[in-house]
Amino acid sequence: MIKEFKDKTITVLCGGDSKERDVSLRSGQNVYNALLDLGYCAEIRDPVDINFDSDCFDIVFLALHGPGYEDGTIQQQLERNKIPYTGCGVLASQIGMDKVKTKLLCSQHNLPIPHYQLLNTSIDTLPLSFSYPVIIKPVSEGSSIDVFIIETDHDLHQKSALLTQSYQSYLLEEFIEGRELTVGLTEANDLITLPLLELKTNNRFYDYEAKYTQGLTSFMLPASVTNHEKQLLFDYSKKLFTLTSCSGFARIDYRLCPQRGPFILEINTIPGLTDTSDIPAQAQEYGWSFTEFISIILLSALNRYTSWA
Repeated sequence: MIKEFKDKTITVLCGGDSKERDVSLRSGQNVYNALLDLGYCAEIRDPVDINFDSDCFDIVFLALHGPGYEDGTIQQQLERNKIPYTGCGVLASQIGMDKVKTKLLCSQHNLPIPHYQLLNTSIDTLPLSFSYPVIIKPVSEGSSIDVFIIETDHDLHQKSALLTQSYQSYLLEEFIEGRELTVGLTEANDLITLPLLELKTNNRFYDYEAKYTQGLTSFMLPASVTNHEKQLLFDYSKKLFTLTSCSGFARIDYRLCPQRGPFILEINTIPGLTDTSDIPAQAQEYGWSFTEFISIILLSALNRYTSWA
């Protein structure tokens, strides 16, 4: 137990009103149970029922997902009120939730990303620099919500029109043939790269259904890659974690093309902590139980607690 938090209440924030509410509730319940197992006084609160300017909090553990919660908004509210919280800060959250900002940062620092284009209207045919299959997806959503693989002009028109109804803009991206891999990182005494995870699913890609339905995805831990590929994935991940100013923990998702190597898809600044989530499995493979992993994430709140005291 962190001695500074011995007499504090740790509030697990989960739920919210994003499309990832259900995932957040599942993450939050797991975190709450782990905190109780660790001997902390803990509670669960939903941010939709909170006034951060009047409600009092000792420590906050963020188990929230989606716009408003992973994009720096709630982090700014907590910092304005000097409430220590876990995980990434405002800047990292703003970059991580916005896939365009992430891609621009990667491009500026020679980190490999798929070819993409930002669009704000529906389209009937592909731009000349693209060929099928392609991916279209929102700029700022998580859990593969509203992500589609497009194979035909008909699907392109239909799905791009669907995205323009819900979002101001969306991404058109080349589909990288290859394997789905993810790198988890966490700050203990040093920045630690957790064992590389490959995700094998019967679905065409690692979509929402595959992520949160028991039995639809197999975890290959550690993933079987060459030493060169592993070193590239770890080096890219550490570099992006640092460039994004992440803290606590994060997860970076890749497609590994057998001919062209790894491509960064996105960085997740509040990775899921459900029973089927990636990073708890990676932490377990590293040698940490779920409760140990939660205690390590809690150190990021301690850093803010001590610096703001």
